[in-house]
Amino acid sequence: MPSINGIDFNNINSINGVSWNSVTDISGVDISHGASCTSLSFGYSDGRRIKPSNSCLATPFFYDFDSTNNLLYVSGKCGVTFATAGYYSDGVTIYSWDGSSSWSVFDACGI
Repeated sequence: MPSINGIDFNNINSINGVSWNSVTDISGVDISHGASCTSLSFGYSDGRRIKPSNSCLATPFFYDFDSTNNLLYVSGKCGVTFATAGYYSDGVTIYSWDGSSSWSVFDACGI
């Protein structure tokens, strides 16, 4: 597995405070992040003006999701443009996304 100073690429989140996905080369060596995305549909809530649970019933839009690295991108922008931070739901589960590196289960949608 490729590594930097003995650390597996998959375990690197940032370099000098720069998100790993924004790094395109290191010392002149091109870096490929290997993003491979699936198109998924999610409802969205910002969690501030609109509570997270509203994402369960919000109109769904398509996004690109990199399940290897748990990263959410704007549709058609896999590996390039992150989706806006907030709460996303597939109608069953609510996920929290920080807008750059952290995707996690937040809660279940109510019935």
